[in-house]
Amino acid sequence: MPRIQAPKGYYTATEVKQILNISDSMIRRHVEKGLITYTTPPNRKQGFYLKKDVDKLRNDLETFLNLEDEIETTVFTTATQADIPACVALNRELFTASVDTDDNTLIQKWTSWIRKNPEVVHVLKANNEVLGIATIIPFRPGSTKYEKVMHSDTSILLGDVDIEEEDIEEYRAGHKVQLYIAEIGIKPSLDKELRRRYGAKLISSFMNTIVDLGTRGVIIDSMTSVGATKSGIKLLQHFGFSEVLFPRTDTQMFSIDMKQSGAPIIQAYREALHNFNHEQN
Repeated sequence: MPRIQAPKGYYTATEVKQILNISDSMIRRHVEKGLITYTTPPNRKQGFYLKKDVDKLRNDLETFLNLEDEIETTVFTTATQADIPACVALNRELFTASVDTDDNTLIQKWTSWIRKNPEVVHVLKANNEVLGIATIIPFRPGSTKYEKVMHSDTSILLGDVDIEEEDIEEYRAGHKVQLYIAEIGIKPSLDKELRRRYGAKLISSFMNTIVDLGTRGVIIDSMTSVGATKSGIKLLQHFGFSEVLFPRTDTQMFSIDMKQSGAPIIQAYREALHNFNHEQN
């Protein structure tokens, strides 16, 4: 029996299965979802699949698989002293500062922070390149330095802010801290799809970091951040942060109620802290 030939611009079911490496049932699902057009051309009894739809799906799948390979090679970890210059460089891509402090001063400042608390700066790396960053600065509850910094118009990360080692709190069981989420960002020059995927991994890893503090018995008294961009504000709201009144009209301050918030990340943190305390008793 001669092999059925698809008309120009179409594939047979056999060809689609070979091209996409999928079963007949998966082909039907793609058709049902509108990803592949199935039609019966004039004067033909058998239906065929639109070539451009199949080719597009193949390209999309190949891109997805390549991205998955890249994402799997990434590592979310605490920044080392060797990472700090790259962290500063990434911050210059992410933000502008009213006071432009030189790199050496910033590197010394950031290095002193991680010397006091190695978990202040976390990075997302691929092939040893810093692609994403999450900086969380723990202050003592009621810290006058925190209040001073928040009411100034100078960038904590890039400006000439005198946050010293003694201003940074360590994470210890039973110890209260006030967390300032200074940044969560992905390298802007990356491909849009990579930024989205790397961003998702960075955010999920950040959430795990907060919950992990609960498993170690660290008491988060409060958690605040500043919404500098639309995407940043949207992300904070996604986490469960609410905007609070703030004296500076050029700044949108956000806070989260650690005791009452129903946000998943905070509920998970409270449960982890409860379990830690239960195990200690």
